[in-house]
Amino acid sequence: MQVMYKQEIDGYTIIRFIANAVDDPEATKAKILPMMTDEMTKEEIEALYEENKVFSIVGPEAELIEDSVGIEKQRKLDTAGKHRLLLVSGEYISNFKDVEYWSHKTGKWQKEKINNLGENLPADAVLQEDLTEEQQKEINFQNEQDRIASLTPDEKTKEKEAKLFAIAREAISRHDEAELLGLPFDKIAWITPRRSEIEAQYAV
Repeated sequence: MQVMYKQEIDGYTIIRFIANAVDDPEATKAKILPMMTDEMTKEEIEALYEENKVFSIVGPEAELIEDSVGIEKQRKLDTAGKHRLLLVSGEYISNFKDVEYWSHKTGKWQKEKINNLGENLPADAVLQEDLTEEQQKEINFQNEQDRIASLTPDEKTKEKEAKLFAIAREAISRHDEAELLGLPFDKIAWITPRRSEIEAQYAV
């Protein structure tokens, strides 16, 4: 015999795992005691014990099942995959509960989450681990734009100036290094696109 351990999630009863049933020797002896006679041999008592085993079942989530049933359910558990659970009925149910994903709606990336068992990912959903490098850059840029938009006008001005002075110092440093090495470096050409990018960022 085997024991099937179950769990209730969002109104569904799923199988957590299957384990071999463990017999309870004392409970089994108590059960067969009224069936025993003085004439019985040791072998007959052992056979009686085997035929009338009482198994230990811990908790209401445990259910005793036949070996053949347990083997079949274990096979299904083994092939369920990452995002499926096995119901007691023997059917699979999708399991994206608490999974976060990104979707691109109305021109913006939005982070959302599956809240219930049985819900599938929307067709346009992208899991965090499946984001391309370009998509991650878009999300990072969007997050930065949202952060900047939340600043006060004074905070925006101070932060923008700090970034502009930072790239100016970098341009001067690169120019001086190149000059010492006798290499060409146009600091205006280098800083112009970077300055334009910063100006555009803080124009929101």
